[in-house]
Amino acid sequence: MPRVIVIGGANVDIKGRARGAYVAGTSNPGEVTLSAGGVGRNIAENLARLGLSVALVTALGSDANGQLVRQACAAVGVNLTMAIAAAAPTGSYLAVLDDMGELVSAINDMRAMEALTPSHLDSCADRLAQADMLVADCNLSEMCLAWLCRFSAERGRRLVIEPVSVPKARKLLSLGNGLSAFAITPNAQQLAALAGADGEAAIAKLHGLGIANVVLHRGAAGALASDGTRIEKIEPISVSAIADVTGAGDAAVAGLVCGLLEGRSLAQSARLGQCAAAIKLSSAQSVASGLSRDSLFRLAGII
Repeated sequence: MPRVIVIGGANVDIKGRARGAYVAGTSNPGEVTLSAGGVGRNIAENLARLGLSVALVTALGSDANGQLVRQACAAVGVNLTMAIAAAAPTGSYLAVLDDMGELVSAINDMRAMEALTPSHLDSCADRLAQADMLVADCNLSEMCLAWLCRFSAERGRRLVIEPVSVPKARKLLSLGNGLSAFAITPNAQQLAALAGADGEAAIAKLHGLGIANVVLHRGAAGALASDGTRIEKIEPISVSAIADVTGAGDAAVAGLVCGLLEGRSLAQSARLGQCAAAIKLSSAQSVASGLSRDSLFRLAGII
């Protein structure tokens, strides 16, 4: 049985990177790539590359993009037996990057995820209950997020929630008293959207809503890790040249989960997340092929 089950989005990434200084409102010369992506799928692949047994619960269309995602998952050992077939096209993420690899703008089409419902989660309940950790992204519907919060509380499973984006993070607000999770991993914008504030006051509000642990991802400033009693600053890992920012947050979540499963503290696990993000930032791939348990722990200074 997989140690980690990820429930969330899978799609293809279509990324265009400008070759020179990006100019808005016109066509920019550059390179365009197509690869498997999606927040949930990226987290699952990162975890598999870290040597963990992992399954992905997602929705895929019966199209060429769906086949591309299935092949990418099979290549790294991500189990898709709980994935569901969707009538809609497989999800897609269209991103424009400047010449430094920073995101200029993006559009995602995740209609396929509407096929993933609480009834499908019900059918997977026995397997979900056997996992050491569940990871959910907010590509899921509000009903599925509510189901997972309730399920994890009732079955004593640790649930980590990745908000994905500001609009998708706001789905959590509809859960009210039903919001319950072992950890959440927002960035500053998502934190403000969830808490209506920023900084330590916002983190405290998330704890009050039912989140045991908060790891705030702050990009080049590193992270903050809060267990409700203390907040620890996690320094960023230096990256000499950023190849592509896409997927860095997903890598950070995977590094965090890896550390937690090894019994490390929240702060130590968050540091592993920062190291995983640094490895990703040095790669043009949405998931760095150079990520492994050895490379991660070597960067973190863990023997």
